[in-house]
Amino acid sequence: MTLLALDIGGSAVKHAIWHKDNLIEKDSFPTPLTRKSFYEAINELINNYRGKYHFSGVALSCPGDTDETTGMVNGISYVPFLHLGEFQQEFSEAVSLPVTMFNDANSAALAEMTMGIGVGHQEAVFLIIGSGVGLAVVHNGKIAMETSEKIDQLDKLVADGVKAFNNSKVSPVHIARRVSLKKLKMPSAIDGKDVFQLANDGDPIATKEVMSMYSSLAEIVISINGAFKPELIGIGGGISNNQELLPNLKKAVTNLLEKESGLLSIFKTLFNNQEDLPQPNIQLCQFKNDANLLGAIIHFNETKDLP
Repeated sequence: MTLLALDIGGSAVKHAIWHKDNLIEKDSFPTPLTRKSFYEAINELINNYRGKYHFSGVALSCPGDTDETTGMVNGISYVPFLHLGEFQQEFSEAVSLPVTMFNDANSAALAEMTMGIGVGHQEAVFLIIGSGVGLAVVHNGKIAMETSEKIDQLDKLVADGVKAFNNSKVSPVHIARRVSLKKLKMPSAIDGKDVFQLANDGDPIATKEVMSMYSSLAEIVISINGAFKPELIGIGGGISNNQELLPNLKKAVTNLLEKESGLLSIFKTLFNNQEDLPQPNIQLCQFKNDANLLGAIIHFNETKDLP
């Protein structure tokens, strides 16, 4: 079965083809502003490959709470056109192919739990960082799909609250925009990779933003570790391609845990833990930026009975 795999993000739509059990033809284009322009872009993509591949369907990963019983993408995200009424069937009709849709963080978690770093684990949390921060929780080996399925409502509220508060501080997209503006350039003049390179080169503006990112991400990881007590916390999305991310994040987490800060006291009180908070087991997603695409494909194969 050959599938077109799509991962809609706030700034770009990643696409690839699943053919003979391989993810090939990987590329991306800027995220359109409207459904019409999105449908046109996907139809153009399909037409470009029509003589080479016969598609059985479209496997979609996207932000928001996907509901395949109604075809709606609930919630809010950096892609507003997803949330304007029924989407799944309309998209399917626009491209004349069956379409499945799955939340982006859950897609990454599904890929990693099926054949990545989550294999053999029962409790895990995945942070997928792009334009926003996606959170997926795995409990008893299954992805928690509804809020009511989360381990504990207070813990979920705390973890999501810290994540949301720090959202713009850890997203490479937002960091790059701030650095661009502070350098009196257009918001799109500098991207996430540029920021890390500028920081490595000693640029003071980029260095300050990157240090703030690690500090905020450390707070998120520690709060999530205290709330859910997972066997591992997986970090995915575009940020996971940075080879310096994991050692620097672990260092930031260790530094924060060693400080007697007011923040840690709040965490201990909320989680009823008066002892030292545990060191989290942080790992980068094995499939990095491809995890969302692979998870969308797995979800398609699990829900569509096609030859």
